[in-house]
Amino acid sequence: MEELQKDSGQPSNGSDSEPETMVLDDNGAGKSHSMEGNEDSPIDVDEGKDSPIDVNEGQSSMDVDIKGKSSLNDDVNGKSSSEPYSNAPIDMSVESLEKFCKEASRSFFDEVGLISHQINSYNEFVSHGLQELFDSLGEVIVEPGYDPSKKGSGGWKHAVIKFGRVKLEKPVFWTGKDEGSVDFKPWHARLQNMTYASRLKVEVTIQVYSLEKSDKSKTGNDGFVQKRDFMNETHWIFIGLLPVMVKSNLCLLHSLKESECLFDAGGYFLVKGMEKVFIAQELRCLKRLWISDRPCWMISFMHEMKRRRIYIKLVESTRSEDFSGSKIISISFLYATMPVWLLFFALGISSDKEAFDVIDMQDCDASVINTISATIKESDELCKGFRKSDKARQYVDELVKSSRFPPAESFDDYVARFLFPDINGNRNKAFFLGYMVKCLLMAFTGKRKCDNKDDFRNKRLDLPGELLGRELRAHLRLLEKRMVKAIQRDLNSDRELQDLERYIDASIVTNGLNRAFSTGSWCHPYKRAERCSGIVATLRRTNPLQMMSDLRKTRQRVAYAGKAGDARYPNPSYWGKLCFMSTPDGENCGLVKNLAVTAIVSSRVGQPLIESFISCGMSKLNDIPTEHIQRMDKIFLNGNWVGSCKDSASFVFRLRCMRRSSMIDPQVEIKRDKHHKEVRVFSDAGRILRPLLVVENLNKIRKPKGRSFSFQELMQQEIIEFIGVEEEEDIQCAWGIRHLFESEGAISSYTHCELDPSFLMGLSCGIIPFANHNFARRVLYQSEKHSQQAIGYSTTNPHIRVDTLSHQLYYPQRPLFKTVIADCLGRSDYSTFGRKDDFARPEYFNGQNAIVAVNVHQGFNQEDSLVMNRASLERGMFRTEHLRSYKTDVENKDGTKRLKLKEKIDFGKTESKRGRVDNLDDDGLPYIGASLQTNDIVIGKVSESGEDHSIKLKHTEKGMVQKVLLSANDEGKNFAVVTLRQVRTPCLGDKFSSMHGQKGVVGFLESQENFPFTHKGIVPDIVINPHAFPTRQTPGQLLEAALGKGIACKGTMRYATPFTTASVDVIAEQLHKAGYSRWGAENVLNGRTGERMQSLVFMGPTFYQRLIHMSEDKVKFRNTGPVHPLTRQPVADRKRFGGVKFGEMERDCLLAHGSAANLHERLFMLSDFSQMHICQTCERVANVVMRSVPGGKKIRGPYCGFCKSSENIVRINVPYGAKLLYQELFSMGICLKFDTEVC
Repeated sequence: MEELQKDSGQPSNGSDSEPETMVLDDNGAGKSHSMEGNEDSPIDVDEGKDSPIDVNEGQSSMDVDIKGKSSLNDDVNGKSSSEPYSNAPIDMSVESLEKFCKEASRSFFDEVGLISHQINSYNEFVSHGLQELFDSLGEVIVEPGYDPSKKGSGGWKHAVIKFGRVKLEKPVFWTGKDEGSVDFKPWHARLQNMTYASRLKVEVTIQVYSLEKSDKSKTGNDGFVQKRDFMNETHWIFIGLLPVMVKSNLCLLHSLKESECLFDAGGYFLVKGMEKVFIAQELRCLKRLWISDRPCWMISFMHEMKRRRIYIKLVESTRSEDFSGSKIISISFLYATMPVWLLFFALGISSDKEAFDVIDMQDCDASVINTISATIKESDELCKGFRKSDKARQYVDELVKSSRFPPAESFDDYVARFLFPDINGNRNKAFFLGYMVKCLLMAFTGKRKCDNKDDFRNKRLDLPGELLGRELRAHLRLLEKRMVKAIQRDLNSDRELQDLERYIDASIVTNGLNRAFSTGSWCHPYKRAERCSGIVATLRRTNPLQMMSDLRKTRQRVAYAGKAGDARYPNPSYWGKLCFMSTPDGENCGLVKNLAVTAIVSSRVGQPLIESFISCGMSKLNDIPTEHIQRMDKIFLNGNWVGSCKDSASFVFRLRCMRRSSMIDPQVEIKRDKHHKEVRVFSDAGRILRPLLVVENLNKIRKPKGRSFSFQELMQQEIIEFIGVEEEEDIQCAWGIRHLFESEGAISSYTHCELDPSFLMGLSCGIIPFANHNFARRVLYQSEKHSQQAIGYSTTNPHIRVDTLSHQLYYPQRPLFKTVIADCLGRSDYSTFGRKDDFARPEYFNGQNAIVAVNVHQGFNQEDSLVMNRASLERGMFRTEHLRSYKTDVENKDGTKRLKLKEKIDFGKTESKRGRVDNLDDDGLPYIGASLQTNDIVIGKVSESGEDHSIKLKHTEKGMVQKVLLSANDEGKNFAVVTLRQVRTPCLGDKFSSMHGQKGVVGFLESQENFPFTHKGIVPDIVINPHAFPTRQTPGQLLEAALGKGIACKGTMRYATPFTTASVDVIAEQLHKAGYSRWGAENVLNGRTGERMQSLVFMGPTFYQRLIHMSEDKVKFRNTGPVHPLTRQPVADRKRFGGVKFGEMERDCLLAHGSAANLHERLFMLSDFSQMHICQTCERVANVVMRSVPGGKKIRGPYCGFCKSSENIVRINVPYGAKLLYQELFSMGICLKFDTEVC
């Protein structure tokens, strides 16, 4: 990157360029991940609760937590962010700078947070996007039906509806009583299965008028010139309910500065009681020109609207004879295809020389000359004399008007509207068109690369704001259509129009959004008729780490799995923006990704930048003569050519200085392309940025008095700045602070520096100790599977939420080691549950520290099996609580939708044949603490006639009643929820995993006295097989155990951060100082014999996780039991006491072992045993019937209806499925014969 020497006139504390305070950043995402709150300070709950948020207020659209926001540490200490700094700078040594990086990272997570992109996007949509959405709808015109029989005396009535200002109210809950509404909080929505939403009101103006013929009209076309108004009114109309994101500016928790759960950062929605989260969608960037060589050479100008897309292609010439086989440049505009030369002249280009200068192709080779010549020749053949006056303009106009969807406007109007709509003036449009042609020809001649669709510079992330606006627009269009029909019906009948609320059906928007959230089916970004799935997912809450991972996911849509191409492979542009390893295995591998831990997503910048460009040396395109443009560097803003400059290096340097000093938004991305003489500036939403240290300004670091660093102040001092994907190509970034001091005396060439190398990874990867020592697949298993299935911390508000299934570890522990990410995620004064240690975020580690020995123990830990200490489990190690909720609903008494023919069902207790009701009270619900067993009734429901509709526990379900909830929703339903609690102690078959992907199941529970023990009396809790390490390539677990042993012996070196871990020698030396062998192995005594074992055993504390996969939930056994009523084969469901599927492959296994009797018993005797009677004479089936015999008696027995005889009939044993097949075929007229032999 070419950098000029920066003058030292910039203020170090940024006081001259103080950014204004943003409303959306007061308490949104920045404080959302810090869960303490100010419990000591009194909070006025009524303050501002009824004040609606007016979306049309003039707030800034920059919804970034770094602007105008003080540090959270300042709030704790009661000091403002503008406190002066001490004069003494920090020591410029490696250790002090690394400490500074850690404090700066901690302030970043404090002020910006992990889910700022979700909350900021929604806040931007509420404050600006919603108003812009209604403004873009335009006027809705209602035409009369023109039915002569219904024409009134006043003429045909027309109506025009306009949408104005938008207002969102705070969420309220209507109680139906005298007090009216109360504050609606998220926990109300959870417990009542309601949608946490806000009332959306719009100012709607309706004008009803008729057109009357003027007396002064001279022609027939000008007859209707006078309007006669019948109505012109403006009302605030309720449009629908808009779901509110938890912890956003609309949420009551934000205004009250409360938090329901210490681990809950918000960023999700509550729809019908379910927690829904948006998954960021990777989409192609529409702000860039796209160059591709398949199926032909083409450059595309993309847009959401299909009519605004421009395609320029190199196609084979069909008319030219002089240049046979040469290509011509063809353009597709408004569904019309023509040579690009005609459009140049239609836009005002007067000569071929001027058109060639506009294209600005320098050093042309023969292929380019031939292509342009063939294009001119083709243009002349299609339109003779196109260079004269307006002939090319007329030809293009005729071609466009004869296309499939011709525009109704004139040539100038539809060119201004559909040809590069963000560029003003035909001259500027011609220049941009020439630039597109130049890019295409350069790519064709090999001087420019085609665009890579997998590069993140060519992508943008669609976040909740964009996705919600897209879905809301579709439902508003439907609401418009129905409103027009209803108003048109009243206009035609010459009736007075009713109130507007009668015509606007708010349930269209409310139910439409609820349905989209519930099903996950969302509007396609471009195709209106299509819906796409996977936009919204249910938030998973096995542990807080899984919840945070779901909030930071990104997803790339592909048509089908085989068309993904290189999309699954990591791209170099992911560096620091997306985690390379946090991706699921299977069909979504490489398509679903996670943001890197310091990555943020840009919001839209509302600040105008053109004036800043001009002050930096740019000249507008209108002010530059055509002959000077070729010698200047082009400047693009969000893909639009806005001007040029003579010295791009000086322009970029000045613009970056303005960005660092906060004179323009810090999220603006500036890229200088020296090769193509371009400067590309982006200020749109959806770009991924990350913070980096500015090396040249490290000497400006000043330690504040009595408090820690503020991230906002560090940016104002120009010490840290945000760098985007494309701008990162212009910098030289050091891997870490130590790399800046590698060459003593030499001037470092680095311009930027990483805060920490582990920040390249995602949250779940960065907390894995020694992750860089492990096989990548094992890191992927831990980050995407095991860490999110681990049982540990649950929510801290279980009394006000009901989850279908949840787990809680009784004694969760923090690991002995530390990583930089885990250390920086929270402040050092983070005090959850009164803890005073220095561990920042314990909820992201879900497990316990166990003493693990690497040894073979009597053959019970083969493969991935573990041998566990029974005494440790009895003392409470890995003991968990399993909570399952059972829910059912009934219609309440006020429900009017209930069918009259259907009996009313209500909760109640009645004697049931389905199960025991001993633990139920008279209301049909069990009492707290009741012990329920399999087949007991858990919720009693009875109809008016006494019929039993109760819910009973299925096979293997049991537990103690933890809580009982009786509630109602807004759809006329009462529902009851009963939560059962089970205490789960680890048993055989339960799944465990270390933090290195070493998963295994318990193979044996050994008594403590039989384990080997050291001379200090230490007995291992877990014994793992040594063969697990060479094939899995996870030496990180051995390093963790060795480091943990040193930490337990008061070692000072505690960090196991990936890429910056201590060497093996340092860990070994720490062990040696503690009195152990350097390599962690110890002499042990055999617990059975008391003798010393010959080999040394590696032993040390390792962090292990208990996963949710337990044998009690998966064990499936039965002898005989329920069968299907049709096939009489065992049912399939485990909870219905079904059988284990025994298919053909299992049969082949038993057959290979020679187990014929076992095979016969398993597939036949214990499955669907049945008998048939076969007539040996005709070989057909004989039925058992009641028939008469001589003497007047009747007997019942087998009788062949074909032979009319009961002789020679034998009974055979067959599966009932075979008998059923015979009967079904017989009913179709197909009769089977059976050949039998008497054994």
